[in-house]
Amino acid sequence: MPAFSFKEKVIPARYPFNLEKFARRPGTVLIIAPHPDDDVIGAGGTMAMLAAKGMNVFSLYVTDGRCYPRGPADKEVIHTRQHEAVDALRVVRARAGIFLGFQSTMLVRGRTSAAGDAIADVITYLLPESIYLPSPLDTHPTHRAVTELTIRALRGIKEYSPGLRGYSVWGGVYGIEGLNPVDISSVIKIKRTAIRKHRSQIETKAYDEGILGRNRYEAVFLETHGPERFTHVELFLEMRELILNKRLRVDAFTKRLLKRIK
Repeated sequence: MPAFSFKEKVIPARYPFNLEKFARRPGTVLIIAPHPDDDVIGAGGTMAMLAAKGMNVFSLYVTDGRCYPRGPADKEVIHTRQHEAVDALRVVRARAGIFLGFQSTMLVRGRTSAAGDAIADVITYLLPESIYLPSPLDTHPTHRAVTELTIRALRGIKEYSPGLRGYSVWGGVYGIEGLNPVDISSVIKIKRTAIRKHRSQIETKAYDEGILGRNRYEAVFLETHGPERFTHVELFLEMRELILNKRLRVDAFTKRLLKRIK
């Protein structure tokens, strides 16, 4: 894939917008999404709440989403998915989307060097306070590849250890240590609207119904005793240890989690 600056791949969701104003600026949060839509599915409620508090929320889309089950030609699919992603970002009041444009098949087959460099470039430029990325418990191969690339990129940045939280879209395990709930009851309608902006995907599978049902389930079964405190929650896995301990492999981290199921 030809070399490019990620700055050429930024599409604002809110105006006025000047990317340079967000370089290493406090109060920035980065959501890393393997595909356009993973960000709002996995963390849309939290994105909306952070933006409402004045945080500068950015989404980094690693692949272009061209692997579409029954759609038109690649270029049209890519354009459609970018347009839908930006519309969803406007709903949650994020600042912008960064569309790297890689292909899922490249990452799954191990052709990851350029993608890893691009992810590192974005993180180094923004130096966000917190990063949200797919949990290593997620079963989708592209999601797992993006997580590995992100951890590798973070370990290469000296004296930098942001908050690191994992979200799950495909799969996930309950009852493990390190899962922290975020109450999204007040913004559940915003999350629903944001996901439904991805019309091309909703036509194929009811992602909105599926994830909102999951968020409801996670709220109801959050505690074994006591009354229900929330109507909907997003669960995030604390993953900062993977930055601090550079010798800890992601697969070893995952196996240790599974051994400690409560």
